[in-house]
Amino acid sequence: MSTTNHVTPDQEFSNELKSQIKTELGKVYDPCSCMSDHPISILDLGLVESIDVDDDVVNIDLLLTSQLCTYFLDMSDEVVERVEALDGVDRVEVHQDTSGEVWTQERMSDEERTARRERFLGRMEEADITPYAEQSK
Repeated sequence: MSTTNHVTPDQEFSNELKSQIKTELGKVYDPCSCMSDHPISILDLGLVESIDVDDDVVNIDLLLTSQLCTYFLDMSDEVVERVEALDGVDRVEVHQDTSGEVWTQERMSDEERTARRERFLGRMEEADITPYAEQSK
């Protein structure tokens, strides 16, 4: 298993509230993926950079697939609504990571990355298209 610097679906927290927050984040779907036939949670997509709990205030950083993402506010609103509903949380702040780090598909959960590749190859086969990488062998 590789070392990651973001929150992953299989990551465990000793803090029960953080575990509950992670569970709720797994129910928030990336809006762009919802336009396909396979919605992916922001957790499985690798967008959750960090979860910090300071007393009754929760800070969540998201690293978007593009700094130009127009759906940040939609995701942020749903995150706030879900996490503020948890006991022990008075306020939630969601921030866009602007550190300069770039999202890559390696941030996706192994399960979703594999499923994505299988869907792609299946669609290529249905359309009788040989992927370029296969053509160049």
